[in-house]
Amino acid sequence: MTHQPTPHHTVTVVSCPRCDANPTTTCARCDGAGKRRAQFVLTVANLDTAAVASATIVPGAVTPTRTDDDRAWCLDLAPVVADLAAQAGAAHLYDPELPGEPIYTPWTELPAGWQPDLPAHQRHALEAGPIAAEGYDPWRIWYGHTTPPPPADPTQRLGELCDTAELLCLDLVIEARRSSSAPDSDHFHWDIRYELPGSPVPASTGRYNTFTDAATRVDTGRACFELIDRSQHAPAHHVTPRPTNGIPLGPPPVDADQLERRIVADCTALLTGAPTPGAHAIWRDGRWWHTTLRPTGVKTRDGRGERLARSWQPPPPSWQGPPIPYLPCPDCTHLPHWEDCDCDRIGGCRTCAGSHRIYHGATVTISAGRRRVRHLNWPPLNGQPEAAPPIGTHPGGKPLHQLPPEYQLTHQLTALGLDPTELATLDGQLMFLRDHELLHGYATIHQPDTDPVTAYLEAVTNGHPGGRILLHATPPQVPPLATVVTLAHRLGLAAVISLADYSRNAGNPHQVQGLRWGVCFAPPHLTGHLGRWNPGAHHPSLPKAIAHALEYIRNASDHAVPTDPTIPIPAPHHPNPDNDDGQGDDPVPALTTLAAHHPGLAVTALLTPHHCEIHLPNGPHRTKVIATATTLTEAVAAVVTVS
Repeated sequence: MTHQPTPHHTVTVVSCPRCDANPTTTCARCDGAGKRRAQFVLTVANLDTAAVASATIVPGAVTPTRTDDDRAWCLDLAPVVADLAAQAGAAHLYDPELPGEPIYTPWTELPAGWQPDLPAHQRHALEAGPIAAEGYDPWRIWYGHTTPPPPADPTQRLGELCDTAELLCLDLVIEARRSSSAPDSDHFHWDIRYELPGSPVPASTGRYNTFTDAATRVDTGRACFELIDRSQHAPAHHVTPRPTNGIPLGPPPVDADQLERRIVADCTALLTGAPTPGAHAIWRDGRWWHTTLRPTGVKTRDGRGERLARSWQPPPPSWQGPPIPYLPCPDCTHLPHWEDCDCDRIGGCRTCAGSHRIYHGATVTISAGRRRVRHLNWPPLNGQPEAAPPIGTHPGGKPLHQLPPEYQLTHQLTALGLDPTELATLDGQLMFLRDHELLHGYATIHQPDTDPVTAYLEAVTNGHPGGRILLHATPPQVPPLATVVTLAHRLGLAAVISLADYSRNAGNPHQVQGLRWGVCFAPPHLTGHLGRWNPGAHHPSLPKAIAHALEYIRNASDHAVPTDPTIPIPAPHHPNPDNDDGQGDDPVPALTTLAAHHPGLAVTALLTPHHCEIHLPNGPHRTKVIATATTLTEAVAAVVTVS
């Protein structure tokens, strides 16, 4: 197979394969223009060295091969991506938006008339249409690291997940489910996930096609994904972890083959041999509990399927403590079936954030690594107003109280040797909006005669089903900021970095404390204003801001593609890292100096390879340029000197 870049001054334009240039059709793929470029770009970026390798896919760039069934000719681009990974020195490629999933490489079948012995111009004309059809995603970027991770072993992975479930006091659920569209099929959708005990069976099927795929591709982060969403109506209980009593610590032995066979067998009724909708294996209290799934007769919200339930529930876990008191959300109870309220966590009911309950107690679970876990049970302190004395008022006049040390996470984090700025929710779905209150035990009184502890518990449990606040304090594994800036430049993008220094707010409990970061990639030609590309200074740690920028790189790459289909898409290619391995000057010292010079303001640096702009806020969603220079160091020096 060969692939060659095309000259930058030429590109083939064809009629849009979707709307066929019909002028009466509004097509999202071509924006109604009726034509598209027969080109897309594949890029591999090494996050360790900032090396970048790209291939331009145009007619004639790739030698077609036969399909696996020898039915037709096709463009199989998997070898192209593998070659790019080798050039960039990157192993274990992954999609920025789906880090735990295999990457998808385009595979395009060519028209029946394509033959290798045709003249070149005829072959290229036949290839242009299928390539243009793949151009809906015109610039595809994958990440990789220099060293690949060790191969996943299903038995070891399941053992580690069971061990983590015990430490976190959660259920580990392995699910096999038949498709609702083929209830008699022997093909199963598999899922491995964490749940709060008593959670209902989710409406959606699993994301994996085989048990082996599920067991090797899931990790703790993926198993926790959407945990808060699917456990919205789980019973609320405090946690009392059982003592080990000499039980050996570490992953339990798991027979993966036997476990899979048992789950598959449970998908068939024992007495009648009829297929059941699916089955669960639940790890709880150091053993597996097995149950089949049964239909409930209740339609799912979209009306396309039927809700399922377990045929049998295992006994309550030994670590389940007393119930957490709660009241029904007053803004959800007016619905006929408030338990099925479809308001979501983020954009739905603000009173309860979608949990439909107002909790008067909480259990906070903090993890840092696999074996460092602490559970904090916070009951209400009814009748003890002196336990949370007032410490001030907000600018609007609302009283501010501080709870006792046992309700302040700073004390617990200090005991564990953890960095408070790295706290995040375990499922990765809910922004950690209550970090200020949780860290310091601050309670704002919105209504007169409200108990401060009750107000505090209602606030911090908002959006956390079961009264469980599941947190981790493990910083994301990301490259240094200097490497991120170098990577942006080698991709032909700009790096936009915001930083706000709130150190002068120390001692003012109603104000933001410490540093706040923001990082994003942006299209290369931003001049005079940032507009939507200002990341804002919202993240309490720089690694979190970098992780956010890396995940959402497509926001910038999509806008960097020329809108005119006659202009080719640039293909960045820097496969050989510089002598400093992609590590340029560290921008952090200059940025912190700049932020300290403008306390309380989010200063923003726009960095391109040969240009730097420094911006300050100038009204809502606007900025003003206060300095320009060739480098960040020169721009900061100009600002500090002039001031």
